Amino acid sequence: MTKCVCTTIKPSRLVYTDLIELTSYSQFVAKHITYFKLEDPLALPNKIVSPATTLKTQTANCFELAILLVSFLIGCGYNAFVVYGYATKFVCNNDLRKIKIDLPKESFDEQESESENIEDIVDVDNPYAVEPMLDLRNEYVDFLLDEEKNKTAVNDEVQEIEFYDWTDPLFGKRVHAWVMVIPLETENDKNVSEIPYFIEPSTGERKEISDENYTGIEVVWNNTNYWVNLQSLEGGCMQYNFTLTNTTYWEHFLPDKPQSVRKGTLGLKHNENETIKNLVMPNSWVTVIQVPINKYLMLYPNGKKIVQYMNAIKEFYADYIMPNGLVKRTTFYTKPGYLNKIFVREIYKNRIDKLMCTDTNYADEGTLGTETIEYFRPGRDDYLKKHKFYGDCDNIETRRLVTFYELRLDSMADIKVNENSFIITYNDRSDLLFWHLCIFHRTKNHGTQNINNKRKPKCVVEKYLRNESKHKDLDIATITYDIESNNIYVQYQYGEGQITQSSRFFEKPTYSSIGNEKFNPKSVIEDIVYPYMGYLRPHEAYIMLQEMIESEKKALINVLKLENNVIQMLETRSRERAEFKLKVNSLDWDRNHWIRKLLQDKKDKKHKLTTKESNALYIRDKTIQYFRQNTKNQFIRFKNLFETKKLELQNLTKSPQTNDAELRDRNLIRCSSLKTELNILTLKLKRFKESRIKRYNNLATCINSNPDYKKLPPLKLFV
Repeated sequence: MTKCVCTTIKPSRLVYTDLIELTSYSQFVAKHITYFKLEDPLALPNKIVSPATTLKTQTANCFELAILLVSFLIGCGYNAFVVYGYATKFVCNNDLRKIKIDLPKESFDEQESESENIEDIVDVDNPYAVEPMLDLRNEYVDFLLDEEKNKTAVNDEVQEIEFYDWTDPLFGKRVHAWVMVIPLETENDKNVSEIPYFIEPSTGERKEISDENYTGIEVVWNNTNYWVNLQSLEGGCMQYNFTLTNTTYWEHFLPDKPQSVRKGTLGLKHNENETIKNLVMPNSWVTVIQVPINKYLMLYPNGKKIVQYMNAIKEFYADYIMPNGLVKRTTFYTKPGYLNKIFVREIYKNRIDKLMCTDTNYADEGTLGTETIEYFRPGRDDYLKKHKFYGDCDNIETRRLVTFYELRLDSMADIKVNENSFIITYNDRSDLLFWHLCIFHRTKNHGTQNINNKRKPKCVVEKYLRNESKHKDLDIATITYDIESNNIYVQYQYGEGQITQSSRFFEKPTYSSIGNEKFNPKSVIEDIVYPYMGYLRPHEAYIMLQEMIESEKKALINVLKLENNVIQMLETRSRERAEFKLKVNSLDWDRNHWIRKLLQDKKDKKHKLTTKESNALYIRDKTIQYFRQNTKNQFIRFKNLFETKKLELQNLTKSPQTNDAELRDRNLIRCSSLKTELNILTLKLKRFKESRIKRYNNLATCINSNPDYKKLPPLKLFV
C-alpha cells in the first residue's frame, strides 16, 4: 500500500539503560542490523519496510536503517532527519576494505588511563617526586614531523579512495540514505553549535558535512514534513544552506513550520490571534518499536559480526556467545589477501580470572618468540595486573614481565624473569628494599625447563633506599650474596656531597673449616670513605660476618619463596587458560543456569520437606490419638469388670440363707474369690491412674527424639 514516507518514522525509545543518547543508539543500530546494498544503485527501492519489521528481520538497506535510527533519535529529543542523496561507492556498499586502520601504538592499560587527569596521578605533596623533563623540541620541527607522519599513514588510503571514486562510472549518481542532525538552541544551552552533521547508519559513525564521500542531497524528511533541496547537486554538501524554513533553498511538502526547524528556541509561543491553521502530517502507521531482551543481549545478528578492513579483520561477539568470554578480536595483516599476520588484540568480558585483554605481537617474532601481553582487572587473589611473556608461557625460563596492582602485602610492583635470572622491584616497603636480583645456574635442558623444576641460585643482589636515621656507614645500599664464590659484598649509602661509597667484603669460611679454624680478620676487607666511624675490630667483624651469613640464609629462603610464587602464578594461569570460566550475574535469570538449578533444587527440597513434615505430623497425631484411645478403652474395660464383679458379690451377699451346706460353702468360696478379684482390680485401677502420665511422657520423649519428627514442634510433657 502506498503511504507517505514521513509516516514510516515512529519516534520511540527503548527501555534499556545502555541506550540513552545519540552515540549509543547509532552504535546499536549499526551492530544489530545487517546492511544490504540497494539492488539498483541508481534507483530508489521499490518498497520500504517499517522499523518494527527491520528489527524483527535484522536486515535492512540504507533507507530502512536511516528511518530506524531517526525514529530512535527523535524519540530521544534530537532534531534528526532522513537524508536521500548520493554517495561514493564504498559508502553505498559499506565496503570498509578500502579503509586502512592503524596498529595500536599504546598498550591497552595506557589507553584505559588516557581519560584520567594527570594531576590526579602526580603526587603534588611529595617533595621528592621527579619533575617531568622539559620538552626542548622545536614546535615547527614537531609540526613537520607530524605532517610527514600523517602523509605516510594515510597516503595509501587517500590515493586508493580517490582513484576508486574517479574511476567509478557511477560516481555522483549512486543513491544512498543517511541521517542528518541539526542541533537546536535551547533556553538552557545557547552555546550549542548550529552546524549540522551526518551519521552513517551502517557504521554508526559521525561524519561532518564536508565529508567528500557524500556528494549531494535530493530531499530530507522527518515525521512532521518533507523538504526538497532546490540547491545545486554539484560541489558537495558543504555548499548547502541547511535553513529548512528558507524557501529559496528548500521546498517543503506541508506549509507548516515545525518547531524543530524554526530559528530561535524551543520555547516559542504561538500567536493567539493566529487564524491560519496549518496542515499537519498524519500519525505514523508503524507498530510499536520493541526489541526483546534476548535479541538485545545478542547485540549482533546471530550473536556475531565480522568487519573487514584493508589491513585488518574485526570480529565482534555478544556476551557469553564465546565460551572463553571473547567479545572482540582485531587481527592486523601486512600483505593483501589477509596474509602475514602481525598483531592480534582480543577483548574479553565476564571472565572469572579478570582477564580483559590479550595482545599478541608476531612482528618481532624471532629468537624470543611471539610476544603476548595479558591485561587483568583488579580483584584477583594474586593482584596480577599485566603479564607479558615471549614464546611458551609454561616454561619457567621464558622471558616475561609480571606487573601487580599496588595492593600486595609484600609491596611487590613487578617481576622481570629471564632465562637464568629474575629482577623484582618493590614500592614503599618498611625495610626500604626496592630492588631484588637473583641469578641462577644454567640448566642442562635449557629452553625446555618445566614449571615445577626448581633452579639453583648463583648470586643474589638486594638494594635499599636511604634510611636517614642511620649513619651512612651503617646504612646498607647494596648487598651482594655470591653463593658460587662464597663471599658477600656490602656497599653502604652515599654521604652528603660524596661520590664514592663505603664498602665491606666478607669472605665466608668453607663448610670443612667451620669449627676447626679460628676467625681470620683478613677475611673482612673494608673500604671506608672519610668521614667514617672507624674500622671494625676483630670481634665486631666476626659478629658482622655471622649476621651476613644469617641474612644470606634468609635471602635464599626468600628467593625460594619468590620462585614458588612465580611457579604458582604460572600454574594458575595455565589452569585458567585450559579451564576458563565466565562470571554470570546472579540476577540474570536467563543465563544463570546454576542459580536457576539451585533455586529449583531448593524449591523441590522444600516441597519434599513439607510433604515429609505433613506425613510425620499425621503419623504422630495418629500415634498420640491411638495411645489416648487405647488408654481410655483399657480403663473402661477394667472399670466395667470391677462393676460386674462388685454387682455379683452384692447379689451373693443378699441371697437368702439355705439349708444346703454344699451350696452355702460354694457361695462362700465364690464371695471370697470375688473379694480377691475386686482388690486386684482396685489396685490395677489405682496403678493405671498413677502411671498413665508417666507412660504418656515416655511416649512423647521417644517421639521428640526421633529424627523423623525433629522438624515438628515438640510434644509437651506433663509434670
